[in-house]
Amino acid sequence: MSISNVFEIVIAGFLAILAATIIWLILDNKIDLSKLLSEANGSASMSRFQLLIFTFVVAASLFYLVEKNKEAKFPDIPPGVLTLLGISASTYAVGKGISYSRDEGVTTPEERHAERETAKAISKTGATTVVTPSETLATGATIPEAPK
Repeated sequence: MSISNVFEIVIAGFLAILAATIIWLILDNKIDLSKLLSEANGSASMSRFQLLIFTFVVAASLFYLVEKNKEAKFPDIPPGVLTLLGISASTYAVGKGISYSRDEGVTTPEERHAERETAKAISKTGATTVVTPSETLATGATIPEAPK
């Protein structure tokens, strides 16, 4: 048995232990995957799902090509695959930008409704209001009680 075979076995064993540890931590709820495919407001994200699946497909294909290749060189990756991976990542980035540019992408419907009700209550007092996702600021009048 050559030193390269021993090295390959050690690396493969390390990766197997690492994968098993990560899977164990996921099953033990120490690694939370609930937000992996969701937007900031909790809804599902098609662009994140697309990027995740496409990345796994490309990574698995590359791993297969490396294992299949008996020469000691990295396989050539077709430019079309890199282009598709770039398009997928760009779709994710644009979707994230659109999501965070609107209140609907960051806050839940309940939070938006509560903010509107608070703003309506404050405007009845004649105050000038500034409503942000985290707080409501008022000037010119006292802040009434929150609507019930």
